[in-house]
Amino acid sequence: MTSGWWTEAFRSAYLEVYHHRTDEQAAGEIAGLLPRLRQAPGPLVDAGCGAGRHLQALRAAGLPVFGFDLSPDLLGVAAQRPAVTGRLARADLRAPPCAAGCGAVLCLFTAFGYFDDAANAACLSSLAGLLAPGGWLVLDLPDPERLRAGLQPVSERRTPRGWVVREQRRLVGARVEKTVEATPPQATPIRWQESVRLYDRSEIRGLGTAAGLVDDGMWTSLAGADQPGERIVAWLRRPALT
Repeated sequence: MTSGWWTEAFRSAYLEVYHHRTDEQAAGEIAGLLPRLRQAPGPLVDAGCGAGRHLQALRAAGLPVFGFDLSPDLLGVAAQRPAVTGRLARADLRAPPCAAGCGAVLCLFTAFGYFDDAANAACLSSLAGLLAPGGWLVLDLPDPERLRAGLQPVSERRTPRGWVVREQRRLVGARVEKTVEATPPQATPIRWQESVRLYDRSEIRGLGTAAGLVDDGMWTSLAGADQPGERIVAWLRRPALT
C-alpha cells in the first residue's frame, strides 16, 4: 500500500491539536447511533479507530466491536484503554484485517476520503465486503456545502498545555486541504498536511451502489436521524437475504 499525508499527520502531535475531541464527546456521539447499532446482524468494526475514543464508548455500551488503524502512535494510546484490550489491529483502511460477517463498519470523524477517487472507491468496496446481509457501512463526513460556506482560511489557537496551533485551509477542486503547524512550548514547530475528498449525498449513494449497498438514510448529525447538524452521516446497507 502506498503511503501519503496520513503517515505524517496521525502522530502524537495530532492528539494535541484535536485535544477537544474528548471521550465524553465520543460517548455522546455513539449514544445517537446505538438504537440502530443494537440491531446490527453481527459484530461491529471501528475502521480508522485512531486513539479509540469511539471504540471505548461502543464497548461501554456492551457492543461487540473491534478496531483497526494504521497509526502506531494513535494505536498506542488506544491500547492503554482497558475496555479495548485485545480488540485492536494495525492495518490500512484499504486492506481491512477482518473477516466478512460484520453487522456494521463505522468510519467516524472523517475517516474516509483520504485517497484519490479510484482508491477511495476501492476502499469503500473493501469495507463493504466485510458486511453481513443487512449490515451497515456508516460514514461520518463533512457536508461539502456547509464546509464551503463556512471555511475559515486561517485560524490560530492555544491548547490547554500551551501549544500554539495554526491551521491554513483551502479548497482544491473537490478536496479540502489543510496545513497544520503545531508548536509546543519552547520547541520547534511540527508541520503536516491533511487532504480529504469531499463527497455530497449523491456521490456517496453512487459509491454505495457500486459496492452493492443501498442508501438507508442520510443524517446530518451523529445524534440521530431527526437531530440538526452540519455533517453527512450516511447509512449504507447491504441488502438482507430474501
